[in-house]
Amino acid sequence: MLDLLRSFSRGLVAKILIALLILSFAVWGISGSILGGFQSTVIEVGETKVDSYEYRFAYEGQLNALSNSFQRRLTQQEADQFGLRQNVLNQLVAGAVLDENARNMGLGVSDQHLAETIASDNSFSDLSGNFSRNALRQALRQAGLSEEDYIESRKRVALRNQILEGSAGSLGLPQTYAKAFNQYRDETRVFQFVEIGEEAIKDLAEPKEDDIAAFYDENKTNYIAPEYRKLTLLKVEAADLMKPDEVSDEEVRAAYENRKDNLKLPERRQVSQLVLQNAEEAADIQSRIAGGEDFFEVAKSLEKSAADMDLGLVRKSELPDSQVADAAFTAELNKPTETIVGLFGPVIVYVTDIQEERVTPFEEVENDLRNEIALQRAGDEVFAMFDAIEDERGAGETVSASAQTVGLETRTIDAMDASGLDANGEQIADVSVLQELVRQAFQSQPGDDTQAIEIGEDGFLWYEVEAIIDQRQKELSEVQEDVKQDWIANDKSVRIKEIAESILEDLKLGKDFDQILADELPEDSLGQSVVAKTTDPLTRNANDTDFPRSVVAAGFAVANGKVGMAEASSLVQTVFKVVSSESNVSSELETAISEQLNQQASDDILSQMIEDLQARETVRINQQAIELAFQPQHGHH
Repeated sequence: MLDLLRSFSRGLVAKILIALLILSFAVWGISGSILGGFQSTVIEVGETKVDSYEYRFAYEGQLNALSNSFQRRLTQQEADQFGLRQNVLNQLVAGAVLDENARNMGLGVSDQHLAETIASDNSFSDLSGNFSRNALRQALRQAGLSEEDYIESRKRVALRNQILEGSAGSLGLPQTYAKAFNQYRDETRVFQFVEIGEEAIKDLAEPKEDDIAAFYDENKTNYIAPEYRKLTLLKVEAADLMKPDEVSDEEVRAAYENRKDNLKLPERRQVSQLVLQNAEEAADIQSRIAGGEDFFEVAKSLEKSAADMDLGLVRKSELPDSQVADAAFTAELNKPTETIVGLFGPVIVYVTDIQEERVTPFEEVENDLRNEIALQRAGDEVFAMFDAIEDERGAGETVSASAQTVGLETRTIDAMDASGLDANGEQIADVSVLQELVRQAFQSQPGDDTQAIEIGEDGFLWYEVEAIIDQRQKELSEVQEDVKQDWIANDKSVRIKEIAESILEDLKLGKDFDQILADELPEDSLGQSVVAKTTDPLTRNANDTDFPRSVVAAGFAVANGKVGMAEASSLVQTVFKVVSSESNVSSELETAISEQLNQQASDDILSQMIEDLQARETVRINQQAIELAFQPQHGHH
C-alpha cells in the first residue's frame, strides 16, 4: 500500500494515468461530476468522504491489473480469494486519512506548482519533447474525464506528497549499516561436505516382535482411526442426464443459423511494438528503416528482441492503446508503420501475420451446439427432479426413498473423515463439492433433515448421515506392517545421525575429511572410498540441490573454517566444513542497496505514521455501501 501511495505521489500517477486512468483517479479521488447519480458513502474520516463509486472504480482498476497478470479476466469470487475488496478498502482508508490530515493542517498547493507538475510529465509531451496541451486533452477525453477533475486529483496527490515527503522523504540510514547489510547478504561461502544416507548403514536391522510392540506403545497417537461419517448420497446433475443423441440435426442447424453473428471470428493480427524513448530516437530509427535496415535488426541494436516486442496474435479490441490498435489494423503486412504517438511514447508497429475475419464453420461447432441444447434440456429436467425430491424430503422420506421416486440410484460412502478421506486414507472420489459435503456432514447427526448442496448452476447433491463412527485407537494387529515400517525408518534415522555425529567429532579434532570418510563409511558401488564434495560459492539464499536451504542456513551459522552438520531430509544428514568465506561488493551495488534500504526504512516509518493517524481518527466504514458498489444498477458509467 505504501509503495502505491509513494509512487503515485512522486509522479507515477501521470505515467500510469493512461493505462490505468480510472484506477489512479479512484485511488486519489473522483469528483461527483464524473460519477453523477446516486452516491453512498463507503468511508468517512472527519469531513473527508469516499463514496461507493470511488470504491468500485478503484476495485475495477485493481481487478484489471490482477487479471492482466493472469492473462485472463478473473471473477469477483476469484478476486475475493486474493482479498481484493479488503485491499482496496485499506488503500482508500489510508488515502482518506491523509486527505483529512492535510485539510486539518491547512496544507495547500499553488496553481503555479500544479501547472509545473503537469507540464513536466513526459506522458503529455509531443514528438519534440515539449508539453502538449492537446496530448493532455486527448488522454482525458479517452478516459471520459474533465480537465478540472484531473487537476483536482493532482492537487490531492500534491497535498499527500507534502505529508509523505515531510515525514520520511529524505531519510537515510548510516552507511555503516548499509555496508554491514551488503556484506551479510552478499557473503559467499565454499563448503566441503558429505551426505550421510541409509547407504552408510552397514547392517540394516530387522525389528523383532517385541521391538514393534514397544514402538507401537511409545507412539500410539500415530495410530488412531479418526471419526468417520457413513453417508447416503443422491446426485442430480444436468451433465449426467443430458442426451445429445435425442437432439435432431434440424435443431442443431437452426441453433447455428440463429447464432451466426456471434460465431464470427474477428480479424486477428500478429503485432510487434517497438517503444522508443523520445522523438529524436524515433526520427533516427525511421531514418535507418527508410535506408533499408531490417526492422528487427534495428530493434536488436536497441537491445530489444522479437519476444520483447511481441504483443501476440490479437484482436483489435485486445490492444489497450487505441492509437496502436488503429495503426496495427491498418498497417501493411511485413512493413513497419510510421512513428505513432502512443500512450507510453513514440511507437513503431510491425505486423507479421493477418488472419481475416471469418464465420466459424458449422462442422466445427456442431457437437458443441448439440451438447449445449442437450444440456439445457437436462437442466430443465434437473429442476423438475429437484422439486419432486424436495417434496418427498418435505414429507419425511429418506434420501433413498426419494431417489426411488424419481428413478435414480443412491451412493453409499461407508466411511468419510473430516478431511474427505475414506478408511484407507484415499480421497473420496467423484464428489465435486467434497469440501462442502464434509463441512455439512460433520455438522449433522443421523436423522437430521439435511439440505441439498448446489453443484454449479444445474446440479444438486442430497446427503443423509446414516451413522457416526467414533474415533478409536487402532489395535496393533491392524497396523502391524505400518508400525514395522515406521520402526525401520526411525532406526535408520537414528543410526544415520549417530554416524554423522561420529564424523563431525573427528572433524573437530582436525583429522583429514577424506580419511575420516574412508574409515567410517563403506565403499561405494564401484568399490571406492567415499570422498567429500566441494560446492561452488554459495550465498545465504542459495538453493542448491546437493546443499538444501536447511544445510545452507547451518553452514552460515558457523565461523569460517569451522565444521557442522544439519538434517537435509528425514533420512539424510549433511556434515560440512566451511572452506572459505568472501564478501566482495562493488560500490555501485552498495549504492543500490543503500537506496533500497533507505526506501524500506522510509516505508516502515510512513506505515507507522499512517497507522498512528488512522488510530487518532474516527474511521467509519459502511459495509452496505460497499455491497451497493457491486450492484449492477450502480455500476460505473
